[in-house]
Amino acid sequence: MVKPVTGRHLFVCTNGRSSGKPACGPRGGDVLVAAVQQALLARGAIDILVTPCSCLGPCFDGPNAVIYPDGTWYAGLEPADAADLADHLVAGRIFAAKASERPGGDREDAAPGGSDPR
Repeated sequence: MVKPVTGRHLFVCTNGRSSGKPACGPRGGDVLVAAVQQALLARGAIDILVTPCSCLGPCFDGPNAVIYPDGTWYAGLEPADAADLADHLVAGRIFAAKASERPGGDREDAAPGGSDPR
């Protein structure tokens, strides 16, 4: 039987291939995934998923990430941001300093509830 995920799910762009645009993996996406996983393990958060993924879209703003089910996007992330992302994943606190608009979306879509955290 498949157990449903009850926590949040972070997708981090770790795209390593560049087609003339910056790639998130070599810019810190790979290291960020490991740093967030370590921060979550230190907190004992076992019902949260962290998944490396391919391109999320806004290459020039990366490394980028999105948290579901919240639908909160982040840009310009660094490994040092791992604790703040873990705070969002565990407690739902948006990391306003790095929150971003949804690619192709309106500013009202930048955060749940239609308010822009910046």
